Amino acid sequence: MRVLVIGTNRVCHERLRDQGHEIVLFVPRARARREDVTGPYEHVVILDDEAGTDLWADMAEVLHRRIPFDAVAAYNEHTYPVVHAVSERLGITTTVDLDLFGRVLDKARMREILDKHAIPSCRHAFARGRHAVLEAIERIGLPCIVKPVDAEASVGVSRIDTEERIEAALRRVGPHHIARGVVVEEFLDGEEYSVEALSTGGRHRIVAVTRKFTDGETFVSRGHVVPAPLDPEEHEAVTSYVTRVLDAFGFHDCPSHTEVMMTGRGPRIIEMHNRIGGDAIMDLVHLSTGVDMYDMVARQSIGEDVSVLLPDEIVHGHSAAAWYAAPSGPPTHSLLHVEGIEEVRALPHVRAVTLLREPGSPQPTVRHNFDRSGRVLAVGDSPRQALSLAREATSMLRFVYSWSAPKD
Repeated sequence: MRVLVIGTNRVCHERLRDQGHEIVLFVPRARARREDVTGPYEHVVILDDEAGTDLWADMAEVLHRRIPFDAVAAYNEHTYPVVHAVSERLGITTTVDLDLFGRVLDKARMREILDKHAIPSCRHAFARGRHAVLEAIERIGLPCIVKPVDAEASVGVSRIDTEERIEAALRRVGPHHIARGVVVEEFLDGEEYSVEALSTGGRHRIVAVTRKFTDGETFVSRGHVVPAPLDPEEHEAVTSYVTRVLDAFGFHDCPSHTEVMMTGRGPRIIEMHNRIGGDAIMDLVHLSTGVDMYDMVARQSIGEDVSVLLPDEIVHGHSAAAWYAAPSGPPTHSLLHVEGIEEVRALPHVRAVTLLREPGSPQPTVRHNFDRSGRVLAVGDSPRQALSLAREATSMLRFVYSWSAPKD
């Protein structure tokens, strides 16, 4: 097949290539990489970040006239509207369901659907504008969470424990998001998990449950481990709850990544996505179970039935964990180099070391997931051991910075 791929998640692109398909990549300028020119693509088209949907469709139509595309695919949400527009313009197939995307992207709408289906959720309120947000905070009560209605990667998510912290929390959310609308939710206390699943037709297969570790203030993800260390009753509670949620939202022929909090009252949804989980969670799933979700999702994105490719029983042969290095500091610090990389890579339990910042880049003040600096994947005989080994290996990475005086 000749496949037009829009956006990133390049591992899925590589899987399409390995399956024998011809790929053309369309990518926004901010997400393009130098190595794309030598990647698995026949053509690479880079469009301006502000390019409208019609321009993307116009460019696709030009190439389609020359050699027609058979399908258009995407693996991250910000490109779904473009994929839908291209599919409609060219009359070619896509598995992207834009209506489903809208149901899960809008966090206020998500809560309303849960309420409609009587699925346990949390107290919540949608508010637009500063005055309305303050009223919603008072109505929901403290502690609470304030989050943009449609952001990702923990951008703008803020926890409020006391009245004295309200102003700082709203600054973190940002005036832009407050003007567009935010969701105020009761704070859910417990342990956080994500459920990785594949839906084919109206059937859902739970592939893995991941234990998530996040910063209590910024909600930046610090690490993950597969399988989650749950007892059988807890595992059943989480997976049954998520299956019920997937049914309510009408998931079909796509992957899902659903984040839940296991509270004293049972599992409660935090958010969900009609895509695979990021943060190398799919790498952990592969290391733990042998199931290659990148391959499954690449196949599913062009219309293959992947249900027959999944094993009847998914077994965790190992435990696998990811831990992130997230040194935080002022932007007057510039990264010189990272020490200990080869030492960490040589450890027998380490499977991958990834640097997320290049030399010369300013040191970030860690506020969201995009501010992290490095990641280590490790395996072990148990979730506890894998997590401990990943954390220990990550601590061996030494990020060396230079300091520059701020300019007047």
